[in-house]
Amino acid sequence: MAAGNNANTIASQREYLRDKLEETFLLSSVLWSRIQARTDIKPVSSRPSRIPFTPIPTASFRQVNPNGGGLGVGDAPQEVYGQLSCVYFAQGGAYTAQSEYATDGDSRSIKDYVAYTEETVTRTFAGLMDAVLCTGDGANTLDTVVSVGTNSIVVNNANFFSSGQPIDIYSALTGSSGYVGTVVIQTVDTTNTTLWLTGPVPAGVTTGYFLLVAGSAGIANSGLFGRNYYQVVGNTGNFMNILRSSYPDQFSARGITATGALVPANVRAMLAQIILAKGNDAADENDLIVHTNVDGAAAWEDNALLVQRIDVASGKRRNSNDMLAEKTPSTMAGYEMVVNPRAIPGIIDFFPLKQWGRLEAKPLDMYEVDGQTTFPQYASDGSVATTNMFWMIMGVQIGSWMPRLNAALTGWTIPRGYFGK
Repeated sequence: MAAGNNANTIASQREYLRDKLEETFLLSSVLWSRIQARTDIKPVSSRPSRIPFTPIPTASFRQVNPNGGGLGVGDAPQEVYGQLSCVYFAQGGAYTAQSEYATDGDSRSIKDYVAYTEETVTRTFAGLMDAVLCTGDGANTLDTVVSVGTNSIVVNNANFFSSGQPIDIYSALTGSSGYVGTVVIQTVDTTNTTLWLTGPVPAGVTTGYFLLVAGSAGIANSGLFGRNYYQVVGNTGNFMNILRSSYPDQFSARGITATGALVPANVRAMLAQIILAKGNDAADENDLIVHTNVDGAAAWEDNALLVQRIDVASGKRRNSNDMLAEKTPSTMAGYEMVVNPRAIPGIIDFFPLKQWGRLEAKPLDMYEVDGQTTFPQYASDGSVATTNMFWMIMGVQIGSWMPRLNAALTGWTIPRGYFGK
């Protein structure tokens, strides 16, 4: 008779379950949490909200001859208004009855699965909105295709996306004519800036194709206005439906394109552009922050690493001095530096937070019908399925009220080791 082996004992062996559930995905919401809902503007219906501006003041200034000369014809301020319309985002969750029964109570599970599902949807919603805000061009574009594999897409920053997320692919932002297909992300690979998909990449997808939030219309001004919508340097396009070309430079962000490594002179020149546009105190009065990714923080720190000096005391030592502090600098030129894993690589943005805000037609909450927030799914035979569904929903738009205080520093060299460099 054969000797008893481990397989014979499995039925009576005890199991140990660690009482902590590790989450491997990114949850932070950095810039989204800093843009607050405004109290000085609110939607009152489904019609757009008006945002008034004065791009041209009174300026009929001249020298005159008081000995009978004319004073010239006066002028008056020219006003124009922009418009903001809220767009709606939703994120759903679903769970089966058995998953609820099997995890109800500490004696059955380390987590109540229903409560955990609802909690996770709420937490990831803010992170996904952070991604749309950091890249927002008004069409809900999250990123563009760098290259493709059989079941993968290489992007510029994989943190714009989330594992399990459906995304739409467009060849051009021309509405339905540009729509290529919808894919579902299996996992996000931040090391290799790659999206691994649950199925093959649609045929024909190539470099430069657009990756949008699922359900987007795929046309300009139909989605959330974010970083790429407002940080436009020049007079092309529109600003809240105001043609920039109608008022040259008045609705343009400040911008400098650097070359080579980021140096303090680049930042000083960028701040000088803000001063030239709105005066010496404009940055401080409007809570200017610096917003960048880890590559921008590293590029800024490199300036200090090149010039630092370590004084070594006399006597024997067992260890050399640590040349690197625990974290990168928290400021840039004295202004708070906000490092966001979802920021666009290779860009350092300057945002005056007092001049940004959220317009909310529907604050984030559970979708509700007559007090009901959980809804049953229906089976193929018409009966009620043992699956329950719920959704978080939000109606929102982003405003930037002082475009000439927005600034972007681009063109500097991303340090080696960041985003595939």
